[in-house]
Amino acid sequence: MKQPIDIQTLFLEYRKRCYGFFVQTLNDPELAKDLTQDIFLKIIRNEKDLIHIQNWDQFIYTACRNRAYDHLKKAGHDKKYREYLFRYWAQPGNEVRPEVEKTIEAAHYREVLEQSLKDLPDQQRIIFNLSKREGLTHKQIAEKLNISPLTVRNHLRRALINIRATAHPDIELILFLCFLLV
Repeated sequence: MKQPIDIQTLFLEYRKRCYGFFVQTLNDPELAKDLTQDIFLKIIRNEKDLIHIQNWDQFIYTACRNRAYDHLKKAGHDKKYREYLFRYWAQPGNEVRPEVEKTIEAAHYREVLEQSLKDLPDQQRIIFNLSKREGLTHKQIAEKLNISPLTVRNHLRRALINIRATAHPDIELILFLCFLLV
């Protein structure tokens, strides 16, 4: 049986990395302190469930990344909070670093797309992947699946409609991030 984790050692080893990640990602030192604290509170609360973690670097990084996503989602849906962030980032020296923001944005939307794809009917998901990920033409897909090119087009069209409908709750977040990149 594995030994329980030593929270104090874990905290001392990873607190600066967590804090640095949040400062670099969100460029708000006070918020970075709060989010770092959130990460370690979650670890303390789930201590018994974490004895099987083998790669703490990856675990802490993933926890920080997910917490940053959650924070940005909240900002996208909470009007007062969004206004606070706009005011904060408008102050000299508080600008968000575009390269970090683009990385977070890209990873988030990959996750949104993957979740949307999981929710598609099998035929739509297969056709979407063959078309958009493998780059096959409608004719090639039709031959591969033994269906007509018109059926391929219709399934792909429906898949795109379904993906847009699934991603719709995040439309405010998309607009929010677009405004920050301007």
